Amino acid sequence: MSEAGDILFKGLTIVSIFFIILIVFSQTVLPPLVSKTAETRLLTATHAEKADVNISTSPAILFLLGQIDHIDMTAENAMIGQVRVKELRLKGENVHIDIRSFVQDGGEVVRSADKLELTGIIGVENLTDLLTRKVDKLKDAEVTITPTGVKVTGNILIAGRKADVSLEGTILGEDGAVYFHMTKLNIHNAILGKAVISNFFGDILLTDLKVLPFKVELDDVVQKNDEVVITASYHNK
Repeated sequence: MSEAGDILFKGLTIVSIFFIILIVFSQTVLPPLVSKTAETRLLTATHAEKADVNISTSPAILFLLGQIDHIDMTAENAMIGQVRVKELRLKGENVHIDIRSFVQDGGEVVRSADKLELTGIIGVENLTDLLTRKVDKLKDAEVTITPTGVKVTGNILIAGRKADVSLEGTILGEDGAVYFHMTKLNIHNAILGKAVISNFFGDILLTDLKVLPFKVELDDVVQKNDEVVITASYHNK
C-alpha cells in the first residue's frame, strides 16, 4: 500500500471509530441524560415530591438536534403558581425543543410540537390548603368538590370571637389563568358578618399557566367529585 493510501486508510479508520463512538454514545448515554435533565427541571420548577419521566426519540442522536418523538412526564404533589396539584401530567409527540434553553434552564424551551398536552389534577386537600392561605382569617376549612361547584365550611376569629362561615363557588378558567370564583357567602353571626364580608368576596387565583417554561393555552377546567381537572395544550405559532 502506498504512503498516500496508508494515510487515507488511517484517516477512514479514525473517522469510522469516531462515528462508532458517537452512535454508542447517542444510544446509551443520551436517552438517560435527557430524561434525567428533564426530571431535574420538572422537580425544580414545580417543587414536586416525585417525578417520572420517559423521553424517547429514534435514532437517539436526534436528541442533539432537539428532536423528541415521545414525551410522557408525571409529577406528584407539584406546585403550579399558587396551587399544589396532586398530579401533573405532560404528554407530547414529535416535539422540537431548543437544546440550549433546555440545558441552561432558561428561555422558551419548546419550538414546535405535533402534540403537547398538560393535565393538572387539583384534589380536595390542595384546594383546602389554598383557600385557607388566601381567604382572610379562614380556619378549619372543609371543602367539598362536585361537578356542580365547590362548597366550603369553616370559621373565623375576630376580636376573640368565633363565627361559622360557609361559602360556595366554582373553578373558572380565563386568559390562561384558573380562579376560584365565589358565588355565595353565609356568616352565622350578623355582627361579625358585617365586619368581615368584604374580606371574603373576590376571585382567588389558583394558577397562571404563564409560569410554565413553555407556552400553553388553557383548554378546559372540569369539576368532578373530589377533584378539579385542568387541561392545556401547546399551539404552534
